[in-house]
Amino acid sequence: MTLPIYELKISDNLTDDAEVSYVALVDAPAIKKDFLMFRDEFIEPSKGEHQDEFLQRCIKYVIDEGKESEQAVAICNALWSEHFAANKISFDYDDTLSTSRGKDLAKKLMAEGNTIYIISARSELTGMIQTATELGIPESRVYATGSNKAKVEKIKELGIDKHYDNNPDVIKELGNIGAKFKVAEKFAIVSEDEHIISGALMLADELIYRNNEKFGEHYVKFSAETIKQIAIKFAKKKYQNHVNLMHDSNQKVEGVTMFESFIVDKKRGIQPMAEFKDVADGSWFGSFYVENPEVWAAIKSGEYKGFSVEGMFDYEQPISAEQNALKTIEKLLN
Repeated sequence: MTLPIYELKISDNLTDDAEVSYVALVDAPAIKKDFLMFRDEFIEPSKGEHQDEFLQRCIKYVIDEGKESEQAVAICNALWSEHFAANKISFDYDDTLSTSRGKDLAKKLMAEGNTIYIISARSELTGMIQTATELGIPESRVYATGSNKAKVEKIKELGIDKHYDNNPDVIKELGNIGAKFKVAEKFAIVSEDEHIISGALMLADELIYRNNEKFGEHYVKFSAETIKQIAIKFAKKKYQNHVNLMHDSNQKVEGVTMFESFIVDKKRGIQPMAEFKDVADGSWFGSFYVENPEVWAAIKSGEYKGFSVEGMFDYEQPISAEQNALKTIEKLLN
């Protein structure tokens, strides 16, 4: 079954509710892009690195981050063991194993001798079987459970040692089994001294999986033109200080201000940030100055990893896969 694709729209009318009204700092961005957290990359064992070399490098780093020596030794030994242990490991599908980084991670884990499963909240196996075949995962280890609750139950039933997922609720339910999947590094700490963070707010034509009562399983996307309208309306209504945490209206924060905003347009010489060189024209980027010390500490600790816009949008009738392919070809030719 091919899922429908709905394009989300807004109007230019400033009194219309269809708009982006807030930017949230979140732990799992829907646009599949995480922050650039260099610390996480630093303490991953490198290819060909011996255990003693890794432990020496890791322990020094963790101590420099403020941990006691005994804590640092325990943390680094656990990281080494976790990295090379052969276990039963499962992946969610949408925005996880469906991504190129997810596939690369699965291949790496399989090469280390781990047994890989695909366990999704999707109601049908369509699409997942193709990916499983591509990766060499038997169909018997692919599950479409129909809901996140059933997915968590299946993970526990199968005795999975680690499950990668981009859904924070699933991770919370799984406890130590859950591993938050980070697709790519999204939001960079540009300057620690100046408290500046930068990254992608919206990616043009990026498909985002959704599942709700009204539309069922489907994808949504924003065109370059709609993103431009959103950015203009956001600025006109002076929403630069509208920031909350995890899309929680009760967690609006002071001291986080958007001071820079641009839309990628390569014909005009407006390039994306270096870490996002492959994004489509029309993608929206922003930089925020963070004065709030509590929010800054949470960003540095990795609690918040990216931006996620929120607002009201109009659903446009879905286009077929063929129409979507033709639109993509048309854009490439132009």
